[in-house]
Amino acid sequence: MSRAAIAILSTPNLIHNLSVIQSWAPNSGVLAMIKANAYGHGLRSTALRLSRHVRSLGVASIDEALALRQAGIKTSITLMEGAFEVDDLLLASCHGFEVVFHHHEQLLWLRHSSLPLPLKGWIKVDTGMGRLGFTQHEMPGAYEELSASTQIDQPIGIMSHFGCAEDKTHPLNAHQIKQFNEMTQTMPGLKSFSNSAAMLNFPEANYDVVRSGLALYGVSPIPGKMAPDLGLKPVMTLQTRLIAIKKMLKGDSIGYGARYTCAEDMLVGIIAMGYGDGYPRSAQDGMPTLVAEQRCPLVGRVSMDMAVIDLRKAPEAKVNDSVVLWGTGLPVEEIASYTSNSTYDILCGIQARVKFHWTMDLS
Repeated sequence: MSRAAIAILSTPNLIHNLSVIQSWAPNSGVLAMIKANAYGHGLRSTALRLSRHVRSLGVASIDEALALRQAGIKTSITLMEGAFEVDDLLLASCHGFEVVFHHHEQLLWLRHSSLPLPLKGWIKVDTGMGRLGFTQHEMPGAYEELSASTQIDQPIGIMSHFGCAEDKTHPLNAHQIKQFNEMTQTMPGLKSFSNSAAMLNFPEANYDVVRSGLALYGVSPIPGKMAPDLGLKPVMTLQTRLIAIKKMLKGDSIGYGARYTCAEDMLVGIIAMGYGDGYPRSAQDGMPTLVAEQRCPLVGRVSMDMAVIDLRKAPEAKVNDSVVLWGTGLPVEEIASYTSNSTYDILCGIQARVKFHWTMDLS
């Protein structure tokens, strides 16, 4: 039998989450963020399930976009970081990718290119995130140049990005919305600003296109709320099996560094999952797992290939029984609270040796 490190992924839950997102922004198209291997869920397989249901698919690089075209994806694909070199513009033109322009070097590349077909373009403005995007002072000139280019399918779209959308009270949010509205009020073309958190906290900024990432995968983008509170369902359920059960005595220590000491005689289970699979090494004692729907906490430090859990609440457990690490019945948001990681880190950290299985064929 092969090593039992398995991620079960739910097509119905993915499509359900998309419908929830569409209910948050009923007048907006959805740009589904599938960069970073679809937040650890699998780039191609996730895209194939979403492609008929969204306006566009958001990736970080031309390589991700080309992989999707090679997989047969015909839906619009948006290069969220734009071109990294001049040849990216040529490839984007040939394959019909949408391209974000966010700095002057990219404008120079466009100026000196001869593209076979006009690009569907976006211009990104930095309204306070302090990352990619033209500044308030650079924006008018960059917009004018792109709007005059015959190599851009007009009108060009305009986007920005929130820095603190998950914190509804942060003053930067109102500043960013005000600045975006003032800069773009006379400009035609599609507008896009909101990520998952902003859709909920600032619906007035949903505009024409929303960019959903975390919520799409069934994870709450709002601190203090779990996915079920928002009607979301986990797409990924990470699970493994018990590969051994041991009777430990009071005073025995468990794992590297002897971090955990047994306060009484107790049963523990060794599971086939460790940081080599993406299970967070920073996990603290007490982080829950599910064995036969019973919460069985982690005890001791996570190893590369294994971890140990307390089986006192599941005394009937047997070797080869299934163990859920996060997903259905155990939100990844709760798991993150026992680590130094965010939910993003945890999902994107799943390694290639974990076997992925989708629960349904494409709908």
